[in-house]
Amino acid sequence: MKSGLQNWFVTTDQERISNDDVVTSALAIERRFNAGYNLQIQLSPRNISKIRQVNEVQVNCNKLYGTAGPILSEAQLANTENLLSGDAGERLVDQLVRKVVNSSNAVFRDVVLPYEYGQQHSFFDNQIDNLIVTSTGVYCIEVKTRSLFRGAFDFKNLAPNIYDQITYHKKAVITALEGAGFSVQPNLVKNIIVIVARSGEQEFRINNQADLSGYGACVTDLGHLSMQISKGFDQCSLPTWQISRIEEIISGSRIVSRRTYPNNVRFCLTQPKLDKLIQLEQAVQWHVPLEQNVTYNSALNELSMRGLSGSQQNFFWLIVGRLFAQGQAQISLSVKDLKKATNYRSRNSIFLAKSLHELAELMTRMPLFQQVDCNFGKLTVTICNQFLPQFNQYSSAFTSWNYRLFSQIKHSYAKTLFRKFVQLAGEGTYQVSLKDLRQLLGVAESYRNHFVVKQINLAILHLAPFFGHLTYKLERGRSNEIVGITFFFDKANPEELLAFEGKKTYLHNISTNSALSPQEKKLAKEIFEKNFFS
Repeated sequence: MKSGLQNWFVTTDQERISNDDVVTSALAIERRFNAGYNLQIQLSPRNISKIRQVNEVQVNCNKLYGTAGPILSEAQLANTENLLSGDAGERLVDQLVRKVVNSSNAVFRDVVLPYEYGQQHSFFDNQIDNLIVTSTGVYCIEVKTRSLFRGAFDFKNLAPNIYDQITYHKKAVITALEGAGFSVQPNLVKNIIVIVARSGEQEFRINNQADLSGYGACVTDLGHLSMQISKGFDQCSLPTWQISRIEEIISGSRIVSRRTYPNNVRFCLTQPKLDKLIQLEQAVQWHVPLEQNVTYNSALNELSMRGLSGSQQNFFWLIVGRLFAQGQAQISLSVKDLKKATNYRSRNSIFLAKSLHELAELMTRMPLFQQVDCNFGKLTVTICNQFLPQFNQYSSAFTSWNYRLFSQIKHSYAKTLFRKFVQLAGEGTYQVSLKDLRQLLGVAESYRNHFVVKQINLAILHLAPFFGHLTYKLERGRSNEIVGITFFFDKANPEELLAFEGKKTYLHNISTNSALSPQEKKLAKEIFEKNFFS
């Protein structure tokens, strides 16, 4: 199984990636993991926290497995952060502007106009963050999202480039208007520089403001922008018909930006990759190899294992583990790979083939699977489409456990209880009617309850190393008949059980289990050492 996420982002070396591509794909990831992700978060210095987390997981996976999976450079991460915060600033300005101006005014966001920059017959473009047309003139708004220092912003940090920017904005608009035959009067086109604080403050000091009057410009924070627009400056007078004409010219002159930037990346974290990310995080934190991580919707724990031997259960749950995060309805596994993955030791190939054919037939009768074929040394499993979410779209309803632990538990009923106990580890208890438990364990109707209790006692010995202070209590009804059972064990983070702890820890769990007699503790220790260390 490949380690790490493959192709989770695309760089400019592979395709043309616009700023909008970066912003749109990055927002999709952050919003998927944070339903409350809003413009204030997008503006903040922690606007790509999930992307950084994914990248860190990938870095750690590369170290853990000695691989070279794709990771983002700090320059690419910083570029994504800046583009997101810039987009948030522009949107905040756009929202405010639309509240201030009246219906007769024109409002634009992200205007790209052709401009030659003094080089005739050349094609370049000029991008204006926000542009408004009012009765007092045309205002090109340049938005700068910046961090404050001691509650203030130093305007000198924008020099000298800011002067070229506002000059080119003005010239690009004038060129478009004059090219359409519109007579441009003095003071028609002006600039407003808006400083938007990434920390969210609306009003703050702007130190060392330069004299921008010669550029037909002013600078303001977000909190004073509405007043600046309302009163205007260097005013001219535009009747409604001229406002409409300018709006028409600007709309007709807009072009699609052809700019690309070396550090632009487009993120392509599909649902299967996001699902696999969960296992990668678990691999890094709990050191469980990906091929030993079995993850699925906990509803599958209600499947009865009736008719399946211990080795067949090993095959079945390995297949379930391989189906996770595939995002498709069908997978194929070679018999050779199945033997290796399950550590199947018997050399009797005829018995193995018979066992797999029986498993395929039983799986076909389950509602989950549309078809299961075992032919030509290969097992092909097709899931019914309506059950695909049981193996994909990871949520808190999913269970993950370590296949190495499961496969080396030799008691059939203990395997089923192991899965249920992991699922309910956070609660530390599992209460079930005896009727439902018999169904889940696949106990034949001819077997008496005394037999079931005897097998549960044996299962407890198999599971005592993994669940601290494991015990149970029978519930009896009329005539002292057993009607239910409640299992108790130490509460734990279910993911902690993914880790294969040292032998000392497991033996400690046995020795400290007061529900076990000295003889039972001795037997539990022997079973554990035989299953895991012989």
